Amino acid sequence: MNFGKVSINKFIYNLPTGDCLTCPSIGEDAAVLETKGEYFIVHSDPITEAKSDNGFLSIAVACNDINMKGAQCRWVNSVILLSDISHLDGIISGISEACNLIGCKVVGGHTEVTSNVKQDIVITTAMGTSNKFLNYKSVKEGMKVVLVGSPGIEGTWILAKDYSELLLEKGVSREVIEKAKGFKMDIIVQQRALSILDYVAAMHDATEGGVMQALLEIAKATGYTVLINLDKIGLRYETKIITKALNIDPLKLISSGSFIAISNHPEKILERISEAYVIGEIKRGDSVLEIKGVGTFNQDFEEELVKFESNYLSWGKG
Repeated sequence: MNFGKVSINKFIYNLPTGDCLTCPSIGEDAAVLETKGEYFIVHSDPITEAKSDNGFLSIAVACNDINMKGAQCRWVNSVILLSDISHLDGIISGISEACNLIGCKVVGGHTEVTSNVKQDIVITTAMGTSNKFLNYKSVKEGMKVVLVGSPGIEGTWILAKDYSELLLEKGVSREVIEKAKGFKMDIIVQQRALSILDYVAAMHDATEGGVMQALLEIAKATGYTVLINLDKIGLRYETKIITKALNIDPLKLISSGSFIAISNHPEKILERISEAYVIGEIKRGDSVLEIKGVGTFNQDFEEELVKFESNYLSWGKG
């Protein structure tokens, strides 16, 4: 059985979608609805893999998707499914921490303890408004592809905090592990995303399947070929060490905290954000991800964190 995110193509055609400016489809981070005088932007995300800090993550990743449309996250609504009531305080604390950092408010939700979950699940709906929004229709041939942030930020953080003993056994230093645990605050992208709105045509965050999946989804959403040079991608030292120790591909590792920006003015992005890299361009062709010197890809990439957590006891032995 495969675990992780299910491709929208498996079910979207059986749903009554519509009545939205941006409706559910591959590569779309959030829906856009038109209201009086402005746009209402909404997105939902579950946290199912993290063993701790899932309240913080739930708010951060849901709000990130609102930011990708060019809006500030203003409201959140969280559903908390607990395996044990003793876990509630930690989840609430994480939700509060993330909301205070982002500047959004909790406006509703639901909390219950249920025997139907073995691990706590937190599902957050994030919302915001704006007088304009980013749209893939604005993406044109020749625009540059900019990676903001480093691949695997979220995955590296999760691995460092949830599997520190295993990493120590694999020879990773405690110093590297502790530094990776500090990646938590970098998962929130709002300040960076909103600072470059004037210079981007579209943005897409890198979550499950990592940077590779995000780039492929952009190709499918825009109808263009996304041409990438892997040599241009910067990787944090801690991510290199931790992923190498666990035989994980960092480019396919869950990467909330990093996102793809499509722009005619990449130099402006690099002026405002220190951890940003021009890694490729948009070109006319099939809706595929083309990796320079490697080949083309049109199938979804398997999420490395999900694969690791299913098999981690045997990882690194082959």
